[in-house]
Amino acid sequence: MAAVATEVAGARNPLFTVEDASITFPGVKAVDGVSLDLYENEVHALLGANGCGKSTLIKILAGFHQPDDGLRATFDGSEIDLATVEQQRDHPLRFVHQDLGLVNELSATDNIALGLGFLGSGVRVDWKAENQRARGLLARFGVHLDPRRPLSEATAVDRTLLAVARALGGLGDAKHVLVLDEPTAALSSTEVERLFEAVRELRDAGSAVLYVSHRMDEIFEIADRVTVMRSGRVISSGPIGAMTPALLTSLIAGEPAEAEAPAKTSSRRPTSSARHTEAALAVRGLRSQSIRGVDFEVRRGEIVGVAGLFGSGREAVGYAVAGALSDAAGHWEINGASFDRLTVSDAIDAGLGFVPADRAAEGLISEFTVLENLSLAALSDLGSSARLSRRAEREQASAWLSSVGVRADAIDVPVTTLSGGNQQKIVFGRWLWRRPAVLVLCEPTAGVDIGARHALHELLREQAAAGLAVLITTSDIDDLVEVCDRVLVMRNGVVERELTGAAIATPTILAATEADSLPTRP
Repeated sequence: MAAVATEVAGARNPLFTVEDASITFPGVKAVDGVSLDLYENEVHALLGANGCGKSTLIKILAGFHQPDDGLRATFDGSEIDLATVEQQRDHPLRFVHQDLGLVNELSATDNIALGLGFLGSGVRVDWKAENQRARGLLARFGVHLDPRRPLSEATAVDRTLLAVARALGGLGDAKHVLVLDEPTAALSSTEVERLFEAVRELRDAGSAVLYVSHRMDEIFEIADRVTVMRSGRVISSGPIGAMTPALLTSLIAGEPAEAEAPAKTSSRRPTSSARHTEAALAVRGLRSQSIRGVDFEVRRGEIVGVAGLFGSGREAVGYAVAGALSDAAGHWEINGASFDRLTVSDAIDAGLGFVPADRAAEGLISEFTVLENLSLAALSDLGSSARLSRRAEREQASAWLSSVGVRADAIDVPVTTLSGGNQQKIVFGRWLWRRPAVLVLCEPTAGVDIGARHALHELLREQAAAGLAVLITTSDIDDLVEVCDRVLVMRNGVVERELTGAAIATPTILAATEADSLPTRP
């Protein structure tokens, strides 16, 4: 690391530096003596497994966490106080956090104004100007929603793009550091490229971007340099040209690098077991604002994926199937029960579990502990209506935490203290505890590191082998390739193609989702 830093520093001075960043939580050294340099005209990737300290470091830079003594930060050669980041609108550091920092009860206009300041004079807000600014920023990212409506009505993708637009919208021409923590977790390749264009514009104007992502292809497309953290420390840093995917994976995991893998193809084959031929989920004529009539089935023991660009209807299918879209219509058959109208309660009672796209806003209660979040869906099995058996809750929760790979000693801590991967395992475990017949997952590995991703994929395979019917809607092609028996490709609100067998491969899925036209599915 020192050799690389010396080489870069010899050519130019860093725009931003942080030295000896450390923070200690009860019993845990979450960040341990981290130093980092960011240069003008640079995208610097920050990598590491969930729990390595990346998000905690970013929260230190944002002034959210008070670090241990000894930290020093500079911008453009002058020392700066990170504790004032949130209080100063002209502070050179700007952030898009993994949890986005949006107020879903407020409109897009309100959320942008909260970040950039309200327009107007004196005590009067110029709402016409506010709405025009919001429309302009959203249009830059191809988001077409009414900026006056509550964000709770927007999709996870819309909210992500709004957070990015708000951060970039206030940058102006001055040099800044933009910190992006998993900004593309819910974006398709088209939205990712649109974001990358804006990131490159900012970089080329002289600013620096600190970019956090678990998607290896993104790192090699957008990054100039890369730093890897493990166990709260920096263990490697250097130019992206000196790295390979296999080397970065080994640095992140702390294991020897393996040979470069060939293009991925599905590791699962459609099951032929007689007991798994029955459809556990069937929808007919499924419709909503973005779905124009969809029919499909998911058999017991089968994993079916739904692919498609943002706006294709893909992002709404999981919510509609689970009864979580108020405007959804059609006919549902879930585990033998039929519905012409479906609510979330109906779906749960019929044996359907639902993992939403945004775990922070939709999947977890941040004020609750790990135990309380895990047991939410199984309270009826843990005692009478008047009294909950805490002993049974703890015993069963400990067993489920172990089965999904979360440490049992974390049972009484706030769920927000866990890494993104462990939080996602909590949401998985909550529904598996109920032993559903159908599990619907939206963006199941968003913000999850390589190790946790593999663990979640293996968990899905195990559950499918035991007879669970799984529906996955995702913008992440690796999820589709790794676990799916069939992939339905959506376009303009309908399913236009079905992929099976060897066709479930990255090139095929990319070509199918981004083609100008596809033959209508028979």
